[in-house]
Amino acid sequence: MVELKHRSNPTPLLATFIAAHPNATLKDFDSIAFRAAKNAIKTELNTDQGGLCVYCEQKLAAKDGQLEHIKPKGGKNARPDLCFTYTNYAHSCTNDKTCGQKKKDGELPIEPTDPHCNSQWLLSTNGNIEPREGLSKQQRHKATQTRDMLGLNQPALVAARQRVFNNVIEILRQHPQEASAFITNQEFRYLLATSV
Repeated sequence: MVELKHRSNPTPLLATFIAAHPNATLKDFDSIAFRAAKNAIKTELNTDQGGLCVYCEQKLAAKDGQLEHIKPKGGKNARPDLCFTYTNYAHSCTNDKTCGQKKKDGELPIEPTDPHCNSQWLLSTNGNIEPREGLSKQQRHKATQTRDMLGLNQPALVAARQRVFNNVIEILRQHPQEASAFITNQEFRYLLATSV
């Protein structure tokens, strides 16, 4: 999961939209009036997330994916009050088996804005994400629940992570001085940092 730190000064288009639409509702999120702000926020988040999906850490172009509400705007865990709150946004892919599409209106026990959000799991050599050894029962449950809500052990993701993990191991064997720079430019770099 990308360790997301929001900008202190996001695009002024968001403030402009909120000022022009002080009574905006959930339906306004997909309106033409909000489109410019939405696209600008998505682009900023894509830059801040290093071109990765906030949840699965796969490459994600700024024009692709969705502007994700970390705390859901609708459904049983609805936080409509956060619909236009910048710090509740992330850039997520739109794979229906993983990430924001799989999470739907669920409330994540571990969010990408949590400091050290990756500290409760590690990437195994086979590409799976597993809770770290030594966690309390409650911490283990939160790590497992978050992973499963986001579909982060979906087979295609596991296989992709295993390939990258194997590449990192090979770099460590042959050119250990280059490993850090290699990891910095890879998909899954936050997860890799939990294991390497």
